[in-house]
Amino acid sequence: MQRLGAARWVAIAGIAVLVAAVLVLVWAALQHANPESAAGEAEPVPTFTLGVQTQTPTPTPTENSVTLEQTRFLAIGSEIWWRATAGSCSGVPPLVERSSDQGKTWSDVTPAYLGITQVQTLEAFSARDAELVAAMAGCEPQALRTYTRGEFWDSYPDVLAASRYIDPRDPGSVRLPSGPVPAPCPTAFGLHAFGDVIALVCDQRAWSWSGKEWVALAPEGALAVSVDTPDILVAHLSPDCAGVAVSRVVPASPAAATVIGCAEGTDAGAAVAIDTAGDEIVVSTGDAFSAVGP
Repeated sequence: MQRLGAARWVAIAGIAVLVAAVLVLVWAALQHANPESAAGEAEPVPTFTLGVQTQTPTPTPTENSVTLEQTRFLAIGSEIWWRATAGSCSGVPPLVERSSDQGKTWSDVTPAYLGITQVQTLEAFSARDAELVAAMAGCEPQALRTYTRGEFWDSYPDVLAASRYIDPRDPGSVRLPSGPVPAPCPTAFGLHAFGDVIALVCDQRAWSWSGKEWVALAPEGALAVSVDTPDILVAHLSPDCAGVAVSRVVPASPAAATVIGCAEGTDAGAAVAIDTAGDEIVVSTGDAFSAVGP
């Protein structure tokens, strides 16, 4: 019995030693997983991602890398909408299209049979008729009009003489009825003119012609312009708009811009064109269209 009792105490002591050893190991593991910071404060609890990776949203682009030949034009008549891609005298040919269902479908009406090589301006001068200034063979500018919804186009020298457009041979020069004037930068694009108002885009700024000089307009990050007499509409980048923002500028107050709205989700990195359709402003980005309220 004494021998059995001694064995029992030895077993109990051994278990106690094992328990103590386990406790020491657990304490050491906890210290390793949660060491104290230098200031004696607890470190943040680690976080883990299980299976799903989140993507950072694509930021609004800070500039537009569209080339001159990719420049877009949009002209909206009450019956027919018109659009064009500029093209180049020495490269990609231009494209002129018309739509009779408010931009849902488009028909190619490019006057290729006349030898058109580049579009400089596009305007809807009536509900269903349009005119454009375009470069022809040799990059020579002509004014073309259609009275047949784009089926046929004819040259009108008197219209060209009264037109305002960027020289197709030199994007740093603007042709006015009174003669050429230097553009505000070497690569101006997207000129629109109506009445006495002339606007274009240069170095991510919209500019208007005062009659004597070019005046920079607010805001910065300009992508396209249009004339809504007597004001100028500017499509532009904005940190407050995940797409293309549109502002209205009065030429007499060029530093002040009134934000009209944001075309959410539009691609501000694509070629942009704008025009008015009734009380709305239509923003064209690539082949997509969005309306911005007044």
